[in-house]
Amino acid sequence: MANARMKARLKFILARRKTRKRKFKGLRVIILLFLVIGLVLAAISFLNIVIQDIRGDETEISEEKDIYIPYSYLKRAYIEAEKEGISFSQLLTYSAFEAKFLDNGYNNGTLRRAVRASKKNGEMTQQQKNLHSIYKQIYDDLRTGPIPAKKETHIWEESDEKWIKQDSIIYDYTSVNDFQAPRSYGGKRSHQGNDLITDMGIPIVSMTDGEVTRLGWNEYGGNRVGITSDSGAYFYYAHMDRYAEGMTKGKRINAGEVIGYIGDTGYGPPETRGKMIPHLHVQIGFLLKNSSREYHWFNPYDIIKFLDDYRVTLNVKKK
Repeated sequence: MANARMKARLKFILARRKTRKRKFKGLRVIILLFLVIGLVLAAISFLNIVIQDIRGDETEISEEKDIYIPYSYLKRAYIEAEKEGISFSQLLTYSAFEAKFLDNGYNNGTLRRAVRASKKNGEMTQQQKNLHSIYKQIYDDLRTGPIPAKKETHIWEESDEKWIKQDSIIYDYTSVNDFQAPRSYGGKRSHQGNDLITDMGIPIVSMTDGEVTRLGWNEYGGNRVGITSDSGAYFYYAHMDRYAEGMTKGKRINAGEVIGYIGDTGYGPPETRGKMIPHLHVQIGFLLKNSSREYHWFNPYDIIKFLDDYRVTLNVKKK
């Protein structure tokens, strides 16, 4: 009898232990399930943050690209600004808002409305003021393209007592919109300017009046000249074969003045040559209002194409 009770008690105790084990096992499953759900939610949250960051970067890049104006419109707007006696940068600011920053928005209707707004000379909105501060730096000082149209040589004719044209050399170049194109020298990076492919030794002229603020060797740009225009934009000319005679830092430069000659320097220590085809790299920087002295780079392609109509002729006189 005692043995029977002992067996029954032992069976009861074992049954309770099994029940407790099942309860503990169920509790562990529930805890593990909560942990898995938590990790999944955390991963989704992290992914959303990453996507938002990427979208944020894309938006920033898109907004920066939207402020570029097609060269065909720049040509028409410049003529209108000269004819109406209004500020070029102001006209372009109103144009950008009228066009809603879309390439196909820069049409004749946009130009007419922008001219009317400029002539009213009313108070700009804060957004318009911010854009105008950029356009004023970049556009108001532009005078000529960086590659001259031609060079004419004149000789003095004693018998007629006048200069006679001896010969004329036409300068040409090719370019594509390569701003932000990938570059590999020095690591993965993007191209911050526009490359103009032409012949070795062709003269390079300043696009603006200004002051030489940087001069000398740059590992990436080789022989380079940096000119700060009167309105504050920075114009960077790189890969020169040599500088124009008399180039010094701090020198005052006039638009159309020769500053150097096409070359293939750069991508290495001083005097590195031949690692690229002869070309001119043009880069344009602007400063944001109330920011540090760090330049933001503006696509020069449409500006240079617009200035094709205003390239200078170099005149050389020989006696």
